[in-house]
Amino acid sequence: MNPTHNRKKDMTRDQIVKAAIQVFGGKSFLEANISEIAQKAEVAEGTIYQHFKNKEDLLFFIPRERTAAFCEGLELHLQGIQDASNKLAKFAWYYLYFFKENPEYARIAMLELRVNKNFQKTKGYRLFRGWSDTLLDIIKEGQEEGTIRADMDLHIIQELLLGVLEHYVTRWLLKDEKWDLLEFRGHAVDLVLNGIRARDVQGTQGEVARKEKPAEIMSARKKTFKNKQMV
Repeated sequence: MNPTHNRKKDMTRDQIVKAAIQVFGGKSFLEANISEIAQKAEVAEGTIYQHFKNKEDLLFFIPRERTAAFCEGLELHLQGIQDASNKLAKFAWYYLYFFKENPEYARIAMLELRVNKNFQKTKGYRLFRGWSDTLLDIIKEGQEEGTIRADMDLHIIQELLLGVLEHYVTRWLLKDEKWDLLEFRGHAVDLVLNGIRARDVQGTQGEVARKEKPAEIMSARKKTFKNKQMV
């Protein structure tokens, strides 16, 4: 096939996907329709069906492009970081940063795809979770170097961290993005990381923490969570 034709086809598909992210991210999947996407992409409805079987097929394709962008950015931000605990902290920061910067995709990923059983059977889902291998590698590295507890299954640690991050991104979306998603990492994510650090590492950091002023710490935490109205 003509390379020029292939490039044009890919550009049209990317144009459709970008329009779909805006439409699906602005309303629920059930409320959105192909005609809206076609109008925003400035293509005929029939052109969309040349690339995708139906609306659901288009929805399930979206993570392929976004996951690639996520992984590329994650790899960049992890460069130069040696300690596994610091890599986990950076992973958590980047995870929240990525969804904060891409709220439309965040709504699609958290409110549509993550709870869709059909999506979990697709290639898009495997790509959607593909970056989790990077997280597992970091956890394994930490267990081998002695900074992360070796008595915990690495998959449990993975799900624990992802569960916390996914929960707060979802809460952020349901609260209409009224607070800074990145401010959360300093408290709750640190709590998770402290729970999975090796005991000798915890002891060292615990001594430092005890030297801080308890009243000031509690005051700051109460103020932070009160402002965010997380419960």
